[in-house]
Amino acid sequence: MTSPTPAALPPARRIALAVLSRVLPSPGPKGNQGQDVQAALDAGLADSTLDPRDRGLATELVYGYLRLCGRIDFALSGFLKNPAAVPVPVRRILGLAAYEILYCAKVPAYASVDWAVSAVRRAAGKGLSGMANAVLRRVAADPRAFDDPNFYRRDRPTEAVHLSRYYSCPEWIVSLWLGAYGPEAARELLTAQAEPAPLGLRINRTREGARELFDALAALPGVLWADFPTLAVPTGADFAPAGINLAEALAAGRLSRQSAAAQRILYQLGLGDWPEPIFDACAGRGGKALLLAEAGKRVFAADMHAARLSALPREAARLGLAPLPAFRASATRMPLAAPPGTILLDAPCSGLGVLSRRPDSKWRRNPEDIAGLIRLQGAMLESAYAALPPGGRIVYVTCTVNPAENEKAVDRLGSRRRELVLEAELAAGPETLLGETFYGAVLRKPA
Repeated sequence: MTSPTPAALPPARRIALAVLSRVLPSPGPKGNQGQDVQAALDAGLADSTLDPRDRGLATELVYGYLRLCGRIDFALSGFLKNPAAVPVPVRRILGLAAYEILYCAKVPAYASVDWAVSAVRRAAGKGLSGMANAVLRRVAADPRAFDDPNFYRRDRPTEAVHLSRYYSCPEWIVSLWLGAYGPEAARELLTAQAEPAPLGLRINRTREGARELFDALAALPGVLWADFPTLAVPTGADFAPAGINLAEALAAGRLSRQSAAAQRILYQLGLGDWPEPIFDACAGRGGKALLLAEAGKRVFAADMHAARLSALPREAARLGLAPLPAFRASATRMPLAAPPGTILLDAPCSGLGVLSRRPDSKWRRNPEDIAGLIRLQGAMLESAYAALPPGGRIVYVTCTVNPAENEKAVDRLGSRRRELVLEAELAAGPETLLGETFYGAVLRKPA
């Protein structure tokens, strides 16, 4: 079987299918484990001649399909005599076209059927293209049927299987949440991960007019949450009524894109009271370190991946901040010349709290990953304890909803280091407002 030639597909669909083929893990023991969705999408959109509308549609198709492909695959399987016999590229074409029909109101159903049937014909021949035509027309005939939860329980599955199908989330995650949080909270978590996360904005409080900019944005219709300097606005919000050009404001360093839930957890954990200097030991691209600097904190940063830190000087300059000291280091070994007042551990985790923003994670993760992450988190916490001076704080933050990586990680450290004082703890629970869930704890080493 051959793949569709690039010219055979409209640009947005061609890019989306290519990105999905790199992101979604390949079946079998020798299959690839999948690439990070944003990295794959950035590569797919690198062509500077692309129409902005194609860029927007390709992005919507990739992220939307990844959020809901479990639901779509189950729905399509009911129209296929032998789903396992349909080649993966054909299933993906069918799935992407079905996503358009069901969830892209601005795309006519006939247009989705047309490009998909043509793509299947080029990929697999006339026989399967006829099947594709029949299946997609059946989807288009009654799209509302697939919004009914009962559609996904007609064969009387277990509750975990039913929820996995309807909310498009792997069964192992559903079972984890049902066991740890109960059915009501699990459904709230599942609902949040199946919807797009809002756009998070961080107003640069160091710039003149910061409060006025915040007030103007907070007054926009539909703003989901606002607490200076943080905002959460719906994806695709129109900033024109506030007289603000978002791209220009970003370029001028007046604000930054950052998850509102990620910002909020730091304020809820009392960042204003954290002893300085603050060492962001898992800084990544530096979003939290820059937030702390804008809040007037002395901060320095490290990450084991130097490439992640490479943009930090440019970001600090954009925001009008002094350069932040940063270096490459693993948080399991902290080579510090002097002890910091606070160590922020934004720890690597399973990411189950941010699936709305990173929907590829739920298809690329597996239960076996958790044990390795727990060991890594434990090593980081022990390293932070060893590097912390008397009276210092460890601030432990994750973006997952899994007690084994959250409360139990802190409990395990506390059982070994009984002198530690748990000053604050915010449990990871359902978060439907901001669409993402974080866990956080503040531990103090007695003087």
